[in-house]
Amino acid sequence: MSPNQENLVTPDSTTPFVLDFGQGDVLRFDLSLPETDITVYDLLPAVFALTDAINVRSIEAVAAMGKTIGCGPGCDGCCHQLVPVSEYEAAHLAGVVRAMPAAQRSRVVKRFTHAIGQLDASGLMTPLNETFAHEAHNCPKLLDLKKQYWDLKIPCPFLEESVCSIHEHRPLVCRQYLVTSRPSLCADIYSIDEAHEVVLHPVDIGGALASFSGEGLQHSRLVPLIFSLLAEPAIRSQPQVRLPAQQMMGRFLNVLAAGFARKE
Repeated sequence: MSPNQENLVTPDSTTPFVLDFGQGDVLRFDLSLPETDITVYDLLPAVFALTDAINVRSIEAVAAMGKTIGCGPGCDGCCHQLVPVSEYEAAHLAGVVRAMPAAQRSRVVKRFTHAIGQLDASGLMTPLNETFAHEAHNCPKLLDLKKQYWDLKIPCPFLEESVCSIHEHRPLVCRQYLVTSRPSLCADIYSIDEAHEVVLHPVDIGGALASFSGEGLQHSRLVPLIFSLLAEPAIRSQPQVRLPAQQMMGRFLNVLAAGFARKE
């Protein structure tokens, strides 16, 4: 996959981009970008929009194969999994919580606090911290932690009446997690014998964001979503690169294309 930015800025301050997936499958999309220098945090709305556009293409490809997406309101099995997010998204989610009306914020913070208490009582806090800090790509170890987390039956703090209460701000891994298998299989993903069919998108946008420094590649910086409120102060204290918005987006697309495009 190779990204190309067309030399055009439209009057409404949107910038058209082209993603070529290498097999004649070209995706054109417009992104609203600020006309100022930005950090990676400021890039998140455009990255979310990019992800949604790619999801539409993925859903069309699934439909062309005669399959349908099984996900929808009321299907919340995936909302009980250990969810890894980039540090940028973790800090963003903490900001989303602060901006909530007082009553909703209180409910959500209580859920975060209760979940942390469950993890502490189970002995998972330290293994999760150490693994995400130093061994985030140790797949066997991470899978074991995911299973232990699943057994605790911890719902996402943003889940309300089986619906995501921050759908507009949901992390990239949540946006890209779609299945074509029966939704009922998501309720027992670590013990079922039947195949669990997850849609494979052409690019891993969440992985690319976690590995993006603002200038290029860095060691992946991931945290469990459930640690977002705890981790925000340390994350925000880190120095951030500032670049013109179009340049920042161009660098992110280069990282996405170079290391996170899935090969057929």
